[in-house]
Amino acid sequence: MLLSIGVIAMCVGLAAGVIAVVLPRVGSPTPLGVFLRYSSVSGALSVGAGSMYIVRYSGGGTGTLVIADTTMVLAPAILCVAVWPPSGRRNGSPLALGAAVVVGVVVALSSALLDPETSLRVKAIVLTIVCGTLAVIALRNRVLPHRSIRTLGTAMGAYAVYSALRIVVASTPESPLSQSIFSPTGAGVAAVAAMLMCGVAVGLVGRPVAVPDAQDDRRRTLVAIGDWKLANTAFGTDRVLGLLLELRLAARELDSSAVDGPHGVEVALPAAVSVLRDQMRVTHGWRPEEVELLIDGSTLQKGRRRSGY
Repeated sequence: MLLSIGVIAMCVGLAAGVIAVVLPRVGSPTPLGVFLRYSSVSGALSVGAGSMYIVRYSGGGTGTLVIADTTMVLAPAILCVAVWPPSGRRNGSPLALGAAVVVGVVVALSSALLDPETSLRVKAIVLTIVCGTLAVIALRNRVLPHRSIRTLGTAMGAYAVYSALRIVVASTPESPLSQSIFSPTGAGVAAVAAMLMCGVAVGLVGRPVAVPDAQDDRRRTLVAIGDWKLANTAFGTDRVLGLLLELRLAARELDSSAVDGPHGVEVALPAAVSVLRDQMRVTHGWRPEEVELLIDGSTLQKGRRRSGY
């Protein structure tokens, strides 16, 4: 009991840290901001689920199993909210949020009221549907960083297939598969692998998504955050990196050929600086002092061209 209370307190503390520390640093409710916010919550739920399963298999009761199963399915359900394209300036789709709540309630009730074998099948069916839906939505998303979203979609698609196969194996007589790949240990390994790949997908948000095409002869303008060191001192590193990510996302919305450049993004747009300044102010809610950070960086030394920030 004390261990269960300790794990619950840890999960609550982690969620509180996400809300108090991470969420205020991801900027306004742009598509990227929404993705980072809900991905952080999903990560907290994943950690909580793993911890509660450890407590469960160490002698925890039915309540522990209910919490573990519920948080396990809520983690990918919340990711569906993260990748669902929000309309206007909403903090996520109300439809996706409502569906996530329904999924959590269904799994919680089945884990609490049904026998373990039946509730396991219900959870596997729900995971198949949720992760499959997440994979489709992610792979169809054209707004969020491509490498990140493809990694997420591939990982969730693979886990959806695994969950579907687990249902089939559970419905057949005991076999080497049910004792190895689809055993509780195998399922745990698959879940951890999927969770780690989701973490990789989020981490890829900050990496450059493309390199300039040598055959592309269009004139490009490097729109960059000027005086990088001064900006970090004035606004803080976390905020400036958030602005950089939003700038690159906005550039890709306007120009599909946009590529990451030093402290900014290269675009083939007329009057690129003015266009992106207007975009960041109107659509992404940048303050005047943040908009003024954007300059034409095309005249900077070509030797500074490199991958990363």
